[in-house]
Amino acid sequence: MEEIANIIQQKVMIHTAGLDLQCKICSNCGTPIEHVITFNGVPRKVATNCKCRAEAYKKKLADEANQERLRKIEKLKVCSLMDEGFRKCTFENWEHTKESEWLYNIGLKYCENWKQAKEKNQGMLLHGVPGTGKSYLSFCIANYLIDQFVPVIATSSINIINKIYEGYGRNGELGELEIINLIQEASLLILDDLGAEHSGRSGKEKQIIYSILDARIRAKKPMIITTNLNVQQLKEKLTGSDGVARSFDRIVEACQPLEVIGTSRRIKKAADNQRCFKQLIS
Repeated sequence: MEEIANIIQQKVMIHTAGLDLQCKICSNCGTPIEHVITFNGVPRKVATNCKCRAEAYKKKLADEANQERLRKIEKLKVCSLMDEGFRKCTFENWEHTKESEWLYNIGLKYCENWKQAKEKNQGMLLHGVPGTGKSYLSFCIANYLIDQFVPVIATSSINIINKIYEGYGRNGELGELEIINLIQEASLLILDDLGAEHSGRSGKEKQIIYSILDARIRAKKPMIITTNLNVQQLKEKLTGSDGVARSFDRIVEACQPLEVIGTSRRIKKAADNQRCFKQLIS
């Protein structure tokens, strides 16, 4: 009888406890800040995040992620061409002409579909004569994505090579490895004016370029490359002493070649300046 009485008393206590477990409600959003769980048959109240606290925590994590991306972007500027002039290259500042409209549309579509491009490691090889807007387009893409907190580095092969050579006197080969690793941190690499580098130092430049391209492709991180050479000229420029075009093969593996044609903006500007000067001195 005593055992039965104890069981009945426990059931009454549990039932009574359950009646007292009314969860508190957030005065701000009106959702519970507590909920009831059952442990060993006994209901208990435990704290939980209400809707507004959960959203605030989610926002905090997003802000921290964005700050980390911004720190990466600042770090990437060490090896970049991202100066004041670079920041002026935006789609908002685009000079719309019949010749340039198709290029504008390609760049904007690439940015709008960036997540898909990143997932599939889709890049571009923009080639054509100087002054047709290849660099400007690539920098517009870079600035658009940077404003979306995407880590981007925009640099040139010459700049990378010079930075590495500068480091030899201080850190030796370790400096080279650090620079290449830093470049690989970017979600998108803009490699401007490829092929303008000279071919000295027993092919060292070609080795550096190949290391960068190979690392990017292995990491499945996209690149946008610009060059003033045509496709065949670029292939010949990047071919090693053994006759194998390793770097070029890496480029076409991940970058869609697009020939940028049109009137050179630099030549047009030079002609405008010449007319202004003649008017000045006449």
